[in-house]
Amino acid sequence: MNQLKEILVENLSTNETIKLKNIEDLKSHFSNHITVSNFIKFNEERFNHILENSYNCYIIENWQISLIAKKVTKKKKGNGQGSTYFDNTRQCWVGQYIYNNKKKFIYQKKTENKTQFLARFNELLVSMGNGTYIEKRNDTVKSIIERHINQKFEDGITKGRAYKRDKQTLSAIEKCCDNFITKPIQQVTLCDIQVSKENMKNYYAQSVINKMWLLLIKAFSIASSPSVKLIPYNLMNDENLKKPTSNKKTKKILPLEVQERERLNWVLDNEERNHKYRNIVKMEWITGARIGEILARSKNDIDKNKSTLHIHNTLTQDKEGHTILGEHTKTYHKETGIDEGERYFPVSVELKKIIDEQLSNKLTNIYNLLFWDYRKNTFITPQEVNSWLKRINKKYNISEKSLHNHRLRHDRITQWKEAGMDLSAIQYLAGHIEDSNITDDVYIDISKQYAFEQLKKVTK
Repeated sequence: MNQLKEILVENLSTNETIKLKNIEDLKSHFSNHITVSNFIKFNEERFNHILENSYNCYIIENWQISLIAKKVTKKKKGNGQGSTYFDNTRQCWVGQYIYNNKKKFIYQKKTENKTQFLARFNELLVSMGNGTYIEKRNDTVKSIIERHINQKFEDGITKGRAYKRDKQTLSAIEKCCDNFITKPIQQVTLCDIQVSKENMKNYYAQSVINKMWLLLIKAFSIASSPSVKLIPYNLMNDENLKKPTSNKKTKKILPLEVQERERLNWVLDNEERNHKYRNIVKMEWITGARIGEILARSKNDIDKNKSTLHIHNTLTQDKEGHTILGEHTKTYHKETGIDEGERYFPVSVELKKIIDEQLSNKLTNIYNLLFWDYRKNTFITPQEVNSWLKRINKKYNISEKSLHNHRLRHDRITQWKEAGMDLSAIQYLAGHIEDSNITDDVYIDISKQYAFEQLKKVTK
């Protein structure tokens, strides 16, 4: 520890300076100043510690107390240590301090007198000492979200399609939150976020708002984490901030009515019997599988007796949006390595006819997929099948409502429920996570005819 050489006491009001020899002289000098005396008493042990690091400046009321060591230690200064001096070139007072092993400076503002500057500098040092200091930086909400999205992809937490969805969500945030998305996050206010909520409500459905809100929470959570410490706390956790509710009505996906089912079956078995997408639609409708799962099925997924169909992966997209063959189903849990969507589906007589028909076409694609675009030598995409369903719906007046792949999945799961199947069995066949609420809450909507039939049992 360095030895104390002298103590300088400067009256900031009069600029008068006196020299003292030790801490005892300092206490004696301020014996009649209660506030200063208490400050010295409280910091006496800290004075000795600071001497070890050659720190020499304290501000209390109108007094600057500087402790001068006999020599400057070679030990590096740590966070919260510094000194002041007058810069003749800039003609202002300068505060020099160390933060994260780097030398930093703050300068007296034109609107500040010396006392105000020293008080501000002292406040900065105190904040570094107690861990509340936050260095000024220009990281924006957008840059933080971009780093987060890219890091998840690099760590293997997200694959191509999920990465693309995250990027799309960020684009939605840019549209709704243009008032603060490129502003340094240290300057973003609660009011900024509140204002952006109106755009969210008007532009997007609730499902998109939910995704945007989660990404914003993540951005502010990262910025307020101890390892990053860009902001003192997470604004998104403020009690006055509530997630907005969309003004757009959610389009409910309803199952087909009985006559719609009959009409679609007739069209598929007659008018469109030889269309290249017919067997795809029949298979997805029979199994209730996701369209991407159907398009990813190969002859290797059929057992020798053709009694079961193994569903274990799906078509997906890479980060550039190109269709690729995925390794897992949609409900694969990356952290546990468990694929809740992997399952076996029993091959009925009708399903066997479809499989036999596809196998008879001599599969020559590199993946042995049952369904392949041989003209383009590439995957058949869910969008192509959806477009076809839309066209035949319009052509044959199958349903007044939109007809698409996902509606067929909803319809089959609803039929299983109406048939009295156990919910756990439905969840297995649908590839849902066991005990998940999504099966009942989202996918099952009892048809009107079924409800009427059930009512007859009571009213007879």
